[in-house]
Amino acid sequence: MNYRLGRLEDLDAICQMVDSAKDLMSSQGIEQWDEIYPAKEDFKGDIEKGTLYVAIDGANNNANDSSDRIVMGYYKQYDDLLAFFLEEIVIFTGNQGKGYGSEFLAELEKRVRTNGGEHIEFLSVNDEHHMHFYGKAGYYAADNLALMGKHWEN
Repeated sequence: MNYRLGRLEDLDAICQMVDSAKDLMSSQGIEQWDEIYPAKEDFKGDIEKGTLYVAIDGANNNANDSSDRIVMGYYKQYDDLLAFFLEEIVIFTGNQGKGYGSEFLAELEKRVRTNGGEHIEFLSVNDEHHMHFYGKAGYYAADNLALMGKHWEN
């Protein structure tokens, strides 16, 4: 597996992967993402800031080769506390359950530590599948925070 910073030429492949994940999540009743977020502009901004990583399985190191699109994720430094907020990890639907997500998460931890980070935070869907995935990597649900939101119809 080759991990690298995302490139602008990866945008179309990243968006295709995320659209596939959105469709799968929606079919499972998980409406975490919609047509507004995440969008191509979000990924473009993170690529330009150097905070979006892709994992490529193949010799050509090209995320646009559909056989190589395995994992996509990115993180951002959270405040000035040397903590990182992991925005998303997306495992291409056909490659879930093969260990790629765990491997990618371990690589992100290594890179965060190398850059001086001491903590990774993120939001996760609160279901058995996600809790198992993150729990086996040592992550735990914070009990000192509450997810807050407000929704209204226009």
